[in-house]
Amino acid sequence: MVKQIELKGYGTIMISPIKIKEAEAETCDAQGNPVTSKLVGERAKTMHYNKDGAEIPSNQLCKKFVVEDEELIVSKFNPSKEVEFEDIEVIDDNSIIYSALDRAFYAVTTDNAVIKELVLEQHKSLKMGLVFGVGYKMWSGVLTNWNGKLLLVACRGDLVKELDKYSEETIEFNIELLPQQKNMKKLVKSLMV
Repeated sequence: MVKQIELKGYGTIMISPIKIKEAEAETCDAQGNPVTSKLVGERAKTMHYNKDGAEIPSNQLCKKFVVEDEELIVSKFNPSKEVEFEDIEVIDDNSIIYSALDRAFYAVTTDNAVIKELVLEQHKSLKMGLVFGVGYKMWSGVLTNWNGKLLLVACRGDLVKELDKYSEETIEFNIELLPQQKNMKKLVKSLMV
């Protein structure tokens, strides 16, 4: 739905809402078989069942992802506690932190002189895949210099790339389930419970 707004003294603009949808992944059991769900009880607890009607505990639910053209059955990810050296990319341009469709910010402290020199003095950023909390969302984490302070910005999606698809109709963006980076399959497998 396009709406017209007159900006007095400047002119008229047309705006169209931008909708952001989470990319979908099929919920399944550990073998990849689909499950059904229904709300049960006064507190509306979601219960999951296999094709035979047997209840599947939520800690045994998985998701099907396609990573590097391979279908993976993935249990919930563990929160990131370490990131392998080869999974960290040093970048000069941290513009992803400004164009991300979904962001979360984390203050960072460290005594590590290498990180301080690289990020605070050389104004480089470190980009890596991260998981916060327990669930199915992976983020592109960017450790960057923010006005002389260390800041970790968790990013999902890229507004610049999505606007390249712009049309006159309502814009609808899908946020990827997994950040796009090298060795993605290895990263996904390392974060599984």
